[in-house]
Amino acid sequence: MMLGLALFLALSAGSLYWWNTPSVLLTVDGGTRKVHAHPGTVADLLKEQGIALAPDDFTTPPLTTHLAHNMPVKITRVLNSLEKERVRLPPVIQWQTRTRVNLRRVLVQKGAAVERLRSWRVTRYDGKEVSRRLAKEKTLRHPFFTLTLFNDSGFPLKKYDLLKAKTLKMLATGYYVGDPMVPGDETRMGYKLQRGLVAVDPTVIPLGTRLYIPGYGYSFAADTGSAIKGLRIDLAVKDAKEEKLYNHRKVTVYLLDKTKKW
Repeated sequence: MMLGLALFLALSAGSLYWWNTPSVLLTVDGGTRKVHAHPGTVADLLKEQGIALAPDDFTTPPLTTHLAHNMPVKITRVLNSLEKERVRLPPVIQWQTRTRVNLRRVLVQKGAAVERLRSWRVTRYDGKEVSRRLAKEKTLRHPFFTLTLFNDSGFPLKKYDLLKAKTLKMLATGYYVGDPMVPGDETRMGYKLQRGLVAVDPTVIPLGTRLYIPGYGYSFAADTGSAIKGLRIDLAVKDAKEEKLYNHRKVTVYLLDKTKKW
């Protein structure tokens, strides 16, 4: 009789304990589970479950809330970060010329490439973005000076960065077919003399070098001359009138690359 009473009292006490123990629906780190907790607050529950909060994390309801049976408790992980964004904007063309007066079709452009740098303060709740605020913005301009060669079909063949090309300051003269000082109409490399071909000192500029000369245009080192020594360059022109435009004129010569054909 006494044993039965003791067993009844023990079972009753256990039932009373579980009846007074809140069952909480805990959602954390992408999962939800039902847990039995000692009476107390949400903060006590987290301590009991061994769950740590980062400085920006928060709970719903707040940590000081007392637990109740079947109460949902959600822990929201908060990540604040600084993200950088680089956006390329349309280039600003300050000057350009498209021509095929010398040897082949070319496009010369001068301007600035523009890009915008932005820094964003981004907040994410459990990995999902909830806010994005602009923290800093800066616009950068990168100057460019390029020459693009086209093939016979009109498609770009090669682009040169003239800002990175080697340059020479040279003294120019002009010559043309029919000039009394020009012995023939064939260049040293065997081409028929035409505008765009130039005579150089091969020890300074190797024959077969593509060149660009502002004011004259795209050119090709294909000839030599007895008077063309050192920093001298002779430009093939149309006639005596054009020759006068270049005689004893200082020019900047951009060296592009060495090839077998202009």
